[in-house]
Amino acid sequence: MRIRHIGIVTADLERSATFYEKVFGFKRLGDVRTPGHFPGKALDLTDGEVNYSLLQPREGIERSDWSQGAMGPNHVGVEIEDTGRVVEVLSGLGVEIYGAEEATPPRFFKFLDPDGVEVDVATPDRSWRIA
Repeated sequence: MRIRHIGIVTADLERSATFYEKVFGFKRLGDVRTPGHFPGKALDLTDGEVNYSLLQPREGIERSDWSQGAMGPNHVGVEIEDTGRVVEVLSGLGVEIYGAEEATPPRFFKFLDPDGVEVDVATPDRSWRIA
């Protein structure tokens, strides 16, 4: 058993896809598609293990904003070895990081993506893994 994908609603597929490609190196899995079960368009990215599905509703379909500190979608966690590179890319894109430890580069921090989705970045902590 494994998690197959996480679906995130976005206002702009191309903008979000390009953002995640630049920041984390996610790869596209095919072209934009219009799945029959979703009222809009979709584009799948992957980290090589779990797919990150970007969903853009058709015009006129109401979407809810992400809300930190509320019930419902809260954040997405990404584990990456080179947090320094990610901090550098985010800085170049004008994206502010917060919640970082006071180390250079930080082992963990957070930021908001172009749609306000909170992304929690951390280096691997292998102490909790199942053998």
